[in-house]
Amino acid sequence: MGARIIRADEVGHQVLEEDDVKEVLVKKFGTGILTDGKIDRKKLGRLVFGDREALSFLNKLTHPRINRKIKEMIEKIDGPVVIEAAIVFEMGLCKLCDYIVATYCPREEQMLRLLEKGFTREEAEARLSSQMPPEYYAGKSHVIIFTTESPEKTLKDARQIYRMLTRKGGRVGFPKKQS
Repeated sequence: MGARIIRADEVGHQVLEEDDVKEVLVKKFGTGILTDGKIDRKKLGRLVFGDREALSFLNKLTHPRINRKIKEMIEKIDGPVVIEAAIVFEMGLCKLCDYIVATYCPREEQMLRLLEKGFTREEAEARLSSQMPPEYYAGKSHVIIFTTESPEKTLKDARQIYRMLTRKGGRVGFPKKQS
């Protein structure tokens, strides 16, 4: 639709490969989080999701760097920008957006989608319990897209909302649904 999309998760992957970040994480969690010398996100995820202290440590290390990189990216873009982030409010990314659009589906559907992606039930529950419930994001957002219908319907709704918001001007943030 013409907007540049910045995916916070992808920026997070880049941050995990920064030498100083990798060094701190290996010191904290051990070399078991590495595969071929790189941070293995699945291994790291198994350690931090379900352990609030470990997740807090990881977030305090990575979130400021992710935010800084996203802000730098936005400053270089002329035109509409969409930031896709699962925890847009917790990271403070909402401060970079003029509008927040939440994609919403109930927890049960989120669980099914994670299981379909290959997560074990325990891994999916740990990830979901580390985030606020979907109602939290929906309640703090300007607009909600319900993703419980067909992908075509979701895309149609997203296009309609995007056109409406870009006519008003400004940057749009989309908290990403768990899928």
